[in-house]
Amino acid sequence: MSDHRLRVEVVSGPAIADRLRELDVTGLVTVLDRPGPAALVVSDVEHERADVVLALPRVDALWSDRIAPFARRFAGIDPPPRTPPVLEDHDPRLPVAARRLLDRLRGCFPEQPWNYDHIGSTAVPGLRAKRFIDLQLGVTALPDHDSAFDHAVAALGFRAAKGARPDSPGVDRDWHTDPAIAPDLYRKRLYVRPDPVEPAILHVRRFGSPWPEATVRFRDRLRADPAVRNAYEAAKARAAETHADDADYDDYTRAKSEFFRSTR
Repeated sequence: MSDHRLRVEVVSGPAIADRLRELDVTGLVTVLDRPGPAALVVSDVEHERADVVLALPRVDALWSDRIAPFARRFAGIDPPPRTPPVLEDHDPRLPVAARRLLDRLRGCFPEQPWNYDHIGSTAVPGLRAKRFIDLQLGVTALPDHDSAFDHAVAALGFRAAKGARPDSPGVDRDWHTDPAIAPDLYRKRLYVRPDPVEPAILHVRRFGSPWPEATVRFRDRLRADPAVRNAYEAAKARAAETHADDADYDDYTRAKSEFFRSTR
């Protein structure tokens, strides 16, 4: 596998696979007609693993609207678009997409005793959110850069995040919230999946850091307590309005994270 090529699996309909190969004039996509790690799974019939179900006449639109821009961003040719932080109504399709992605991650590491969670606002019904799926892996040891882990998640469309600035929050480490815990345990890895339809962020955190459990507890509290959920949504809305003209999400992230740190 060449890591700069986006992998697309077609589970049904050889004509769809053939058409995708015809459309890939730049060579940025690997079209698979057999099961294997892939960033997108396409089918012409309902299938539990499929991200997209469509008929052959709609393949060209899928290519132009989703696969081609995904492939160009994944290859580093086009940067992700810089847009203001916009909160959208909860989309119940995103938790379904999160489950598919977590299943694919588990499939890449079947022997590992890791934790796999959908966290963040898209995991909370009724909560308005930016359209980013936040996923979390709790691992025994952080993977190195350009490791076998990096290559495995690249097959699923995830690239190591670099951050918009040298001090972008949450890219290489989380905030150090407990002085009794060694700073090294706050190190993390962050990956971005630049899918224009279902973008995702993957947080990889070590067991022993307080953050993996804290993020799950915060998600569960938001699900269970409407008052906390409404207060968090209001805090995010204020942060989004304050930072609507920013060039990146960094200060918006810092602002809304104050609520998390004050209530966890």
